[in-house]
Amino acid sequence: MTVGSVISATLSQAEQDFAWAGSLEVTNPASFQRIQIGDNIELELGGEVFSLIIDNKTIERDGVGMPRLTVSVISPTARFTIPRATPLDKVWDAPVWAKDAAESAIGEAIQWDASMPNWLISGGRLAVHQASPMDIVKTIVSSVGGLVESLPDGTLRVRHRFPVAVPSWATAAVDHVLTDESDNLSCRESHILRTRVNKVLVRGYLPTGSGFLSAEIDARPDGLNHGRTQFYGGDTAHLLVHAGPDVVLTDQVASAGVMLPGGWQTISVTQDLVFNGVTTASLDKPAIGINSVIWFGRDMGDLTLESDNRTVSVSTAGVAICRVTYRSMARSWGLSAPTLVSGLNEFPVQVHFSGATGEVLGAGEIFCQRGDSAFRGEDISDPLLTTDEAKRSRGRAEIDASESLKEVSLTCLHRPGFMPGQLVEVHDTLMGQSWRGKITSVSHSALGNKLTTSLELLRHVQSIV
Repeated sequence: MTVGSVISATLSQAEQDFAWAGSLEVTNPASFQRIQIGDNIELELGGEVFSLIIDNKTIERDGVGMPRLTVSVISPTARFTIPRATPLDKVWDAPVWAKDAAESAIGEAIQWDASMPNWLISGGRLAVHQASPMDIVKTIVSSVGGLVESLPDGTLRVRHRFPVAVPSWATAAVDHVLTDESDNLSCRESHILRTRVNKVLVRGYLPTGSGFLSAEIDARPDGLNHGRTQFYGGDTAHLLVHAGPDVVLTDQVASAGVMLPGGWQTISVTQDLVFNGVTTASLDKPAIGINSVIWFGRDMGDLTLESDNRTVSVSTAGVAICRVTYRSMARSWGLSAPTLVSGLNEFPVQVHFSGATGEVLGAGEIFCQRGDSAFRGEDISDPLLTTDEAKRSRGRAEIDASESLKEVSLTCLHRPGFMPGQLVEVHDTLMGQSWRGKITSVSHSALGNKLTTSLELLRHVQSIV
């Protein structure tokens, strides 16, 4: 649609944003009156076309002149956020590729840049409760050091926070070259002191001091033992082993017979929880999702599953009882018992399972390092990091972010095609030698025929450490 005569416009997007956003001042009251919240529009700025939607409308009157008519605009990617989007409850029980999970959340294709890994997330690791589609995409992408943005045409784009590693800026191809002769209008820079980090430990789980591990006979009527709980010599008894998100099974020993590994089972568990003037209660098994909650009497609202997968919480403390049905993942093991033990056909068997909370390298951990690796940062733990490629991507993002960087603010004559994440080469004789930097924010401004672009950049400088 058209919004009539536009006398001024601003439009910007920064890293960590998911959309272009801005405002237009119009002079046609009839057009302004016809505009509705949510209408689709196209805005052309200096030959670059942006697909946008109307976010809100504002009228300002001073009682003398014509009222000021302003509309706020935003990329259509805003429809993936609350309140425009419906919150979701979902668990990806089966392994899923990161890109597929993100696209299934928003229901359309995403431009997944080559700088981003597309890794396989293990089943049960990705679960959301009352999350917007955009929150889901951000959760997936941020785990590997990525960002979510909107392209001018409204397409959702995913890229690495540093598409090019900082040490490679000097030799990589640049997206734009700006000079003081034809582009630059102003420039300001200031040094940022950063804590040097060139080595981080990245793990694919959340370590805790008290891991959960349990084992039991599969007594489900439709389970692997078909409801049996008593066994004889020569039988195979199937067991279910539940482990918390931070626990890695390290050993299994039986006093007699042979332990046979089996597959993963999704178990439905129903349990009554008591809240006695508190906001939390504990599930018997680690949960990957909550199916239903029935309150007996006082209703305390939705249950939130915490990161340990066993603690559930409500918003306010109270006294209440609820029956919760939830899903849990268990690894099956078969105990193949001998026919006789010490000449007896009736005998007990002791089975012992042991696990670790991942404090030892090799259990889902890798080191990411650069240079002399003398400056170790804080450990990174994220259950979505299920491959080494994903862990390396996250580790590089943390190391790049801690490089010696300057923030530079630059205003230039407008040119199309600027996007956060791009590399720019700047030639400005009054600022000293030429340099390169990464765009972190783009802001276009139009006033009449005057059209300018303001950029926020990060410039790499030699570290003094």
